[in-house]
Amino acid sequence: MEQNFDSLSRPAAPTCARCHDQLGSQLVKALDEDFHPECFTCLDCNAPVASKFFPFTAENGQTLPLCERDYFGRLGLVCDKCHEPLRAAYTIAMDKKYHTDHFTCSACEVAFGPEDSYYEHNGQVFCHFHYSIQFAVMCAGCEMAILKQYVEIDRKDDVEHWHPECYMIHKYWNVRIAQPSIEDDRPPQNPGQLLERQHDTEEKVFRIWQVLSAFEESSAVCISEMLLHVSNGSYIKGICISERFLVHVEALFAGIDELCKIYTDYNQPEFKYTREAKMLCKKIINFFSLMWKTQEAEMRKLGISQELLSLITGLAHYLKILIRVALTAALRLDITIGKPVAVSRLLAKLMEVAGRERHSRDSQRLIRSKEATDCCHVCKLPIEDQCIKYGQFRWHIKCFGCRQCKRPLSDQLESTFFSAASQSVLCSQCSGSKEGGFLFEYVTKLVQYAFLLRVALSRLCSLLQITGKGIKKNKSAPKDALGKDVVTHTVEKQQVINQYVDEKMLHYPTHIADTNMMSATKLERKMSRSFKTAKRLVRRLDQQKNLPPLPLGQCSPNSPRSGSQGSLGLSGLPQLATQNMANSLPSINEPSGLPTSPTSFLPGNGNVNGNGPPTPILKGTYHTTPEGKPRKYLSELSALQYMIIRHVAVVHIEPYVREYFTLGELLNMIELKKASIWGKFFTSIRAGGARKPNKGKEEGTFGVSLDVLTERTGVESNLGVGPSPIKIAGFIDDSITAMRQKDMSVEGVFRKNGNIRRLKELTEQLDKHPHDVDLTSENAIQIAALLKKFLRELPDPLLTFKLHGLFTCAQRIENPVARKHVLHLACCMLPRCNRDTFEILCLFLKWTASFSNLSNDAGSRMDIGNLARVIAPNILTTDSKDPTKDDSFSAIRAVEILLETHEDFCLVPEELEPFLEDPTLADGKAIEISSKDFLKKVENMMR
Repeated sequence: MEQNFDSLSRPAAPTCARCHDQLGSQLVKALDEDFHPECFTCLDCNAPVASKFFPFTAENGQTLPLCERDYFGRLGLVCDKCHEPLRAAYTIAMDKKYHTDHFTCSACEVAFGPEDSYYEHNGQVFCHFHYSIQFAVMCAGCEMAILKQYVEIDRKDDVEHWHPECYMIHKYWNVRIAQPSIEDDRPPQNPGQLLERQHDTEEKVFRIWQVLSAFEESSAVCISEMLLHVSNGSYIKGICISERFLVHVEALFAGIDELCKIYTDYNQPEFKYTREAKMLCKKIINFFSLMWKTQEAEMRKLGISQELLSLITGLAHYLKILIRVALTAALRLDITIGKPVAVSRLLAKLMEVAGRERHSRDSQRLIRSKEATDCCHVCKLPIEDQCIKYGQFRWHIKCFGCRQCKRPLSDQLESTFFSAASQSVLCSQCSGSKEGGFLFEYVTKLVQYAFLLRVALSRLCSLLQITGKGIKKNKSAPKDALGKDVVTHTVEKQQVINQYVDEKMLHYPTHIADTNMMSATKLERKMSRSFKTAKRLVRRLDQQKNLPPLPLGQCSPNSPRSGSQGSLGLSGLPQLATQNMANSLPSINEPSGLPTSPTSFLPGNGNVNGNGPPTPILKGTYHTTPEGKPRKYLSELSALQYMIIRHVAVVHIEPYVREYFTLGELLNMIELKKASIWGKFFTSIRAGGARKPNKGKEEGTFGVSLDVLTERTGVESNLGVGPSPIKIAGFIDDSITAMRQKDMSVEGVFRKNGNIRRLKELTEQLDKHPHDVDLTSENAIQIAALLKKFLRELPDPLLTFKLHGLFTCAQRIENPVARKHVLHLACCMLPRCNRDTFEILCLFLKWTASFSNLSNDAGSRMDIGNLARVIAPNILTTDSKDPTKDDSFSAIRAVEILLETHEDFCLVPEELEPFLEDPTLADGKAIEISSKDFLKKVENMMR
């Protein structure tokens, strides 16, 4: 009995919570239980964790131990490289986590910091250096790695990839930045050298594109105006514009001379440029000669004849060729000598156009006829090559010698003297003087060419007497005035031309800005104007007739003077000249510079010749729901109903874009200043609809807020898709109505900029006296350019700054149906006047696209894709200066979709129509409801 009592009173021996065996002298107390040391192991790897463990609660609620590695592994905090726990700061990349010192290049030990860039290839990470030399696609132009945006060109046997700027340089001047024949193919030895080389190349490419595009744009304006003024008989204007063009030619010649100096300094063989320079000068001289010939025959208006077209197109052609020759030579020289000096000096000379032009106008004007001579002082033959100059005297190199001893002195200019008494050159020995020589100057052939052009222009002005009313024949000048000195301009006549030249400074600025580098996306938008102006038109020209040469001084009778020469190849003509040729030259082929695609929306019985009544724009079809109920157009809604639709659209669009915008941000896109949704609506009714714009001017037409302009000049237009008239600004209705009566098959409508001077005049007239402007008297290109200017100058773009991000982010949605639906809802969120104007604009642009390809040789080439490219920068832009927020490509694609399916976007979305029939949204109690409360009410209705 005693033994049994002892066994019952003695406590039971402790057992292991895992194996349930009796514990010995060593045990582990953890998780409120006891374990053998060897039984207390990690749940995942069974490693002993008696010294250190991490508690983990299983699904059944039991708490179990884990080792450090498995515990961090279950939390997803393990380095992907060393598989060790991430106890401190770590890096996340490609959905993986790394220790900060373990996130390195797969080919080297370069570690990436939080601000460093890395490159991914096949799931591996690479540094800038190894990715550039091993995996990056190389640009076909500069042969540098393409690390950002690029242009892909499909060739017959290969696919080329280009940096956007390299491609534009190659497209317009047929120049590749890299020169394969002399390029060093050895890769850089270290990352620093590669980075420096890429940076230098990128900077050079941007610089070349910016300067050359601006230079060519400025010169293209001059060429266009020369054609227009001469064809209209405005000779004084043609002469002044010609002088401005000569400034561009002189700047280009100065750049080539600078290259020649570098070639000489580094003992390089001189590149060939003489032929192209001569042909350019001959075209200019023949243009002057044509002006004299026309005035001599008392033909006040020449019109755009084949003769004039040939000269102008040849002039533009050889100017482009000479730019290409100079740029190619500069690039080759930089590579040959290993120093970036040639390209920079060439561009620096081209950037001096503004300064040279001002100097030409202020100090020189036109060279006086009596002082100007292109003949040698000794042999009296014309000088068309390098020469020696002293004051107003010039000598051939072979004629420059001592008058007494006949010794050549062309290489001894410092010790040469000029005798004023005999007006001849003497050497130091024959002169008997011990002092230094006179300041004789060596003149290069290009400087002499430029001088000859100035002389020709001066004598043309002397032959054409200038008065305040224009140019008339000098009755006192003898018929054989050719080759003789004529009376110089009077002070009054000179003031007339000076005043006109000064006015041109305001109309045609030629300053080439020193802009900074920008991203490829931003560049395309900023340089688009340069692309348009640099556009070229290929023309078939009949064989030219020879023109009489323009007299250039008292030359010998047998001095060589070539007449008009035919162009050696098809050349380009700036787009501004095409506006006067649209109707007079219907057979001219003008290939578009933008890619076109077939369009299925073709005009049925369209009038493309502009001789009959305007082709009607097809209205939208009658839409019904599946139940047969007619759909509602947004244009049919009352102001109160449209308010409801805007707010309901916010709720419906939020699930699609919640990754990019919160509901509050979406509400801010349509938020009114007052807390009440309807407050501003009813306040507007009480105030008679008048409200002040937030920004922009209040008077005029351009630069005025769209809602203010609509309230002041609005008309009920029937140009919309729906059956109800739409109130839009009077200028919009007038411009679209006028263009409907024009020939919209003219090449490049909405792409070309029109006559800039006329554009400015129309803008000023519309701002001051809009009712006095008759747009029907303008051509289609001019009206389209005016409409585009109006849209571009709106204080808030047509699709608004607030909604820019919403329209562009829709392009990131992969499902095309969802993407289209988001765009539809975004259109419903637009302000009323913006949406109504956009509806009419879309319908008209789609009608315009129907004239893009009427046949193989006819059509505007402006299909929906091309129209979207030129319209998007004017209606869908951002007010942010951050280039990363300027998603121009997404904006273009959004506008393209809106144009393609614009009729659907004019309807009220089906899922939004029930809210219009809900009486609780428009009753008296809802008048003072806040926007947030209203959205909650809509969400409750959707449930």
